This record gives sequence, structure tokens and C-alpha cells, in this order.
Amino acid sequence: MIKNLTFHVISYFSSFRQCCFLFGIGIWSLVILSSLSPAFAQDASYDQYIGEMVRYDVRSLAMKMADAHIELKGKVDLDGRKAYLITFEAKGANFYDREKIYADIKDLYPLRIERDVNYLGSIEKITEVYDQDKFVVTVTKTTKAKPQPEMIILKKKARIDNLYCFIYRYRLMGSFRLGSSLELNLPTKDVSVKIVKNTKIKIADRMYNAFLLETTPAQYRLWFDTSQERVLLRIDKSAMVGGTSMIMTKYEKTR
Repeated sequence: MIKNLTFHVISYFSSFRQCCFLFGIGIWSLVILSSLSPAFAQDASYDQYIGEMVRYDVRSLAMKMADAHIELKGKVDLDGRKAYLITFEAKGANFYDREKIYADIKDLYPLRIERDVNYLGSIEKITEVYDQDKFVVTVTKTTKAKPQPEMIILKKKARIDNLYCFIYRYRLMGSFRLGSSLELNLPTKDVSVKIVKNTKIKIADRMYNAFLLETTPAQYRLWFDTSQERVLLRIDKSAMVGGTSMIMTKYEKTR
């Protein structure tokens, strides 16, 4: 059954899953980048992130809610075309969220996302299929209680991005120039992302020099390491009560 619904009525954008953005911790981590702006360079390869895993604590109201990690697994076949596979996984008490994000080889825009969520025994399977030429994403959700698929179609004005894809893309090609900004069109609202300052941040008993990015209207705050790796150190998502932070605990590189 196809329902032309606004984004905010999707039931799985609720409670703990929403605050854990991971954002959803997955929610589904959608961000929309209208175009490759001058903030991005042109010639680079995402292969350098293969074999890298970044681990995080997910916290809300000063309490740890989950362990999470994100990894670019490598190149895979997706419906006859090559794609990068990014995985995100979060585990907490009575909570599990895993995302498999298939992204375009050239520009890392999402092609397909598969999510498995188990929250207090409520099991959901969510699939997002992107038509980037038409600026459309089709979301199909099934639950243990309601196995009949529910389909929602979202139409945007530009190509649709994913938060994790955006993070990798900005790490690779962002200018990291103070004052530079990007216009982002999220499913819930339009925002701009701007580098507001160079700062210091304490992560796991270590001080890092970092670039701080903020969105307008206020939605996310992101801290990237100033080293060559440009690792995402922390990301905050605002909420009416408490908000949520994902804070790096460990960076691993196997190749």
C-alpha cells in the first residue's frame, strides 16, 4: 500500500531510535546535498577508508545508551553495478540497529539502504531505494506485528544523501575552510552546514584539535579531527529533551 505521507509521520522516527540519530541510530540517516559545491575537491578515492573502523559511545542525558561503529567495507555488486558498502551498527540494552548502505562508486550518494532494528523486542526491517535521477526515495517497512509491507515515497528537489555518506564525502573532499558552508535539504527540513571554528575537544582522555561544523536551523553539530584522516570525533543531535551525542572511543585501521 502506497501512502503519500509527510516524513514526520513515519512511526519508526520515535523515542530512542530518533535520538540515536544514528541518527537514527540509523534513523534513517538521511541528509540531502543539493550539489557538489565549491567546498568539495574533485579527484580523490574513497578506497583509502576501506579497512577503517571507528567506534563510538552513544549518549543521552549523560548516560551511555549504546556502543556503535561505522565502517566502509569495500566495493560490492548491487543489481549489476559496483557500489561501496558502508555499515553502521549499534547495540544497547534491549536495542539493536544495523544499517547496510550501498553508495555510488563515484560520488557516494546512496543507492540502497537496508536496516534491521530490534527495540525492546519490536522488530523492524526497513529498505530505502533511491532514484537519484528523479530525486525520489522509496521506503518500505515491515514489522513483526505488521508483516504487511508499508511503502512511503518521498520526493525531493535534489539528490538525496545519507548522513554517513556525507561524512565520508566531506572527510575526503571537503575544504574544511573556516566559514565555508553547504546547503543541505533534509527530509524534515532544509539546513545549511557551516564550519564555524577551529576548536579543541576532549575524547577518551585525549585532547584533539578539531573543526566544528553546525547546521542552521540547529540540528547537528559535528567535530572532525584536523589530522590528515579527518576522523569524525563527535556528532550531536538536538532534541526537545536531552539530545543525543555519538562520541568516538576508538579508531582502528587494518590496511
